Amino acid sequence: MESTAYQSKPIALITAEIGWGSMKSAAESAPQALLDAGLAERLDAKVFRVQCLKSMSDASPSYEETEQIIVNHILDVKAAVIQSIQEGYFPVVIGGDHTSAIGFHAGLAAVYGELGIIWVDTHPDLNTLETSPSGHIHGMVLAALLKRGSESMVSAGRECQTNDSQVAMIGTRDIDAGELAWLNEGNINCMTMDFVRRNGLKSAVDQAVTTATTETNGFGLTIDIDVLDPEDAPFVATPVDGGIRLDELVSELCDMPKREQMMGLEVTEYTPRSRDDDEAACELVYKLITAALPSLV
Repeated sequence: MESTAYQSKPIALITAEIGWGSMKSAAESAPQALLDAGLAERLDAKVFRVQCLKSMSDASPSYEETEQIIVNHILDVKAAVIQSIQEGYFPVVIGGDHTSAIGFHAGLAAVYGELGIIWVDTHPDLNTLETSPSGHIHGMVLAALLKRGSESMVSAGRECQTNDSQVAMIGTRDIDAGELAWLNEGNINCMTMDFVRRNGLKSAVDQAVTTATTETNGFGLTIDIDVLDPEDAPFVATPVDGGIRLDELVSELCDMPKREQMMGLEVTEYTPRSRDDDEAACELVYKLITAALPSLV
């Protein structure tokens, strides 16, 4: 791993154009909406499009077929992450629903080896089909990266060698019973919104970086925008009140320690309610990316 991994590289925007994980068709079109609003031009980024080969507009699959559609898309996202790095770019995945996370982190691991994960999200996404109240696969993605869940989902992320102790969560505030049982094992550093309110977001970010990095290993940063308060990000699949404010997250990302050990970035779950959301969402995603990667813009 190069210690200056991100400073000297242009950005690759990798569009994870899928909504099957959240069962929200708007998520499938969200990355293209962000491009249409000018995100790539504002970042001077090269675009790697990853379209879902079965659109939600023309398919009504079973659960098993839906999972396979998602797995195929995960593999395409992973391939795009690997290709972008090999071509000298810094990978930034934009979603789409959060099933992109498996391809994102597995792709980073395929190039860089074992990495930590910083998971900025309202939800732990530690469900499996047996524990999920909704059955929606976007809530099972971190579980798959940590080797729990269906065989096909775990296999899709097989390159990821992250273990529980290398995972840090920030802003979690909507936890299902099965996920809570996992978190109660005590190996994942889960800093809930209650923790953030008590200790401050800076403390959470600093602790997350410490958890996810070693002297030799870096990390991938995932931001699901539903971690933000719905007042700032109403256009998500599953909004939950009481989140992090956008300006505060931007400020702490700008001051994030060990930034040189961040090997990739993911910003997901923009789910437009109407075309009127696109400009505001583009501005929000732009702010998050430029805060995390100030030297690239």
